Order: sequence, then C-alpha cells, then structure tokens
Amino acid sequence: MPHVRQSIRDNLITTLTGLTTTAAKVYPSRVYPVSATSLPGLAIYTAAESVEYLTITAPRTMERTLSVRVEIYAKGVDGYDDSIDLIASEIEAAIYTDTTRGGLAKDTQVDSLDVEFSGEGDQPLARATLNVTVIYCTKEGAPNAAV
Repeated sequence: MPHVRQSIRDNLITTLTGLTTTAAKVYPSRVYPVSATSLPGLAIYTAAESVEYLTITAPRTMERTLSVRVEIYAKGVDGYDDSIDLIASEIEAAIYTDTTRGGLAKDTQVDSLDVEFSGEGDQPLARATLNVTVIYCTKEGAPNAAV
C-alpha cells in the first residue's frame, strides 16, 4: 500500500485530469515535457512536507502538512494572464469539490500563485505555480494509513 502522501498526490492528479482547458495533459512529474502538443498542461508534484506530533503515547499521531505544486503551462503570443487565470480557476473549482481528498485528508487549501513568463522559443511560454497545502494525519510507523 502506498504512502498516504502518494495517495493524496494521485488523488490530485485524478481530480485535475479532464479539466476543460488542459484536458488529459497532466503530468505527475517535476520534469514536464514542454512541447506544443502538451500545452496547455499541468505538472503536479510534491514540494515539501512537515510533521507535528499531536500525541505523546506510542504510536503517536502525526499531523502532516503536505505542499503540492501544480505547475500550469500555457503558450501563445498574448493573453497569458487570461489563460493562466482561466486554468487556475478550473483547478481551484476542482480541488474544492473535495477538500478531504477522498477521506485521506483533514483539509486542502490553495495558498499561493506565482507566475513567470519566458520569451524564448518559437512562442512565448507562461508558467504559473499554484501551491496547494494538504493537511492529513497518520500514526507513526504506519505512513500508508490516514487517521
């Protein structure tokens, strides 16, 4: 059975696959193949996780704060901001349909959005990074079961 972290990431990938603008162009990797046929698209990956112990008796309950990055890629000559905003709104609407990630998490929150533009290549490329925080709990020694 996978780590709850992986199950949450898989849930987000499934949740964000099939959105109107990006369709099935969702890649579970930091290394995203930016080609004309893969745009607009998303790359989804774990950025970091912190742990806080909630109990002192073994096995202790661990509250985990998981940071997942959703990178949005869009290409074109103009209208980047509108494209990024449209895709981000589709992502947020999908994420907030189930903040428990199928019962795995206590909460899911969209925390920030950073946008970058690159004029290199045949057409300029916009990349936005949406930071999603997911809070979930496990018992120590049992990272594959949410509590």
